[in-house]
Amino acid sequence: MKRILPYWCLTYYMKGRFKKFLPLLIVPLVVVLLLAFSGSWLLARKLVANLMLPIGWLWLAGLTALVWPGLKRQVRVLIGVVWVVFSLAGNGFVAEKLLRPLEAPYFANEVIEEKIDALVVLGGGSARTSLNELPAVGAHGDRLIRAARLYHEGKVGVLIATGQNVFQTDKSRSLASDTSQIWQDLGIPKGAILELPEPANTAQEMAAVAALAEKHPEWKRIGVCSSAFHLNRGLKEARKHGLDPVAVPSDFRSGPVDRTATKFSTLHLLPQGSSFRNIHVALWEYLGALL
Repeated sequence: MKRILPYWCLTYYMKGRFKKFLPLLIVPLVVVLLLAFSGSWLLARKLVANLMLPIGWLWLAGLTALVWPGLKRQVRVLIGVVWVVFSLAGNGFVAEKLLRPLEAPYFANEVIEEKIDALVVLGGGSARTSLNELPAVGAHGDRLIRAARLYHEGKVGVLIATGQNVFQTDKSRSLASDTSQIWQDLGIPKGAILELPEPANTAQEMAAVAALAEKHPEWKRIGVCSSAFHLNRGLKEARKHGLDPVAVPSDFRSGPVDRTATKFSTLHLLPQGSSFRNIHVALWEYLGALL
């Protein structure tokens, strides 16, 4: 009996310790379920890679902290709220739901039937990322490519590049000039390009375009090209200055209209860097519309 009692006490103690940390098994269980329902071996590998990146670390750390034994209820609730907000702030489905109302009105404008006399491309499509500071397309570079394609298709007469550098340290850099240089590199003659380097935001761009349009009464159809999620604000500013432009959308980000064409994977449940960016972009547009 004396020998059994210490063994029983040790077993009970170990069981108690194991039971205390039992909630931590939720974390590997969640990871296993994510991998099991990822959809394919390739997507499972991508899921593992995402979990090994900083955003994945933070997501797993938050989940671990959420189920950590011995925490006070208030602390656990706070961690839970932060983890859920973090998860939603980088979720692709949330990004799609926020972007879709901004982009949906312009789905039909992807195909331009009638020729546009002058197409204004709002600044923000170019960037300088190389060591030699050469102009290149940026995160919204589809604006520039879309305009160049329409020109080469014979659907645009004149391209108008706008904008100045606001956020970078080199204030002398002109977005309009960079855009013009990229277009010329793509085979568009310099004579078909006009530059408006002074405007620093959408309102100023539309004011400058309205002033330019007064000098060109031959322009019967003026188009505005921007990222689809930004077009609503751009067109509103254009109408304030007496313009009635054709919407030319680009840079769609809300995904395919037919969601059934996209195979679901648990990878979509993980927060992604691109989704953080797209949610930021969408909220920026909603905030801009309110202010």
